[in-house]
Amino acid sequence: MALLGLSPYTWIMIAFFILLVLVLVLGDIGGIDFDHDIDTDVDTGLSPMSLPIVAVFGASFGGYGTLLETVGFGPVLSPVLVPVLAMVFALLTAGGMYVVMLNVFVKTQAETRVDLESLKGFRGQVLVPIRPGQPGQIVVVTEARGRTLLQAIADEAIGTDEHVVVDSAVGNSVKVHKV
Repeated sequence: MALLGLSPYTWIMIAFFILLVLVLVLGDIGGIDFDHDIDTDVDTGLSPMSLPIVAVFGASFGGYGTLLETVGFGPVLSPVLVPVLAMVFALLTAGGMYVVMLNVFVKTQAETRVDLESLKGFRGQVLVPIRPGQPGQIVVVTEARGRTLLQAIADEAIGTDEHVVVDSAVGNSVKVHKV
């Protein structure tokens, strides 16, 4: 006999739906996440065991369980078939949500890494003066990233607001010369 006339699947659905709403409103709740030990070749920043995906799985498991229980599969098959089917449908739903989140949120993010070698020949402007043996800072505007601040070195002294051309990458700096 179910508490307050609701099936256990309905209670599971309600609990995980509340968790899903809390994640939506508050974001990551206190750093709770289940994806710390998952190792993938590509770091997408999203794990199939992240809190939103787990909450979607739980809410859909409860929802499908409630639906399947009310449709009924007879008294003999119901205790076995309902949870199995609910789990399969919930896995498909959570997997679909993972794919949607991966394609909508992760893959649309701009790349933040700069390949310094690809900037060879680009023009920039000095923001922090460059002295021989002492790095300065330049800004380079690219179509892909917009304004990019870079540490720069040069064989000559170059003052603020002077224009330079990137010659090469040297470690995590670019070597430049005056235009």
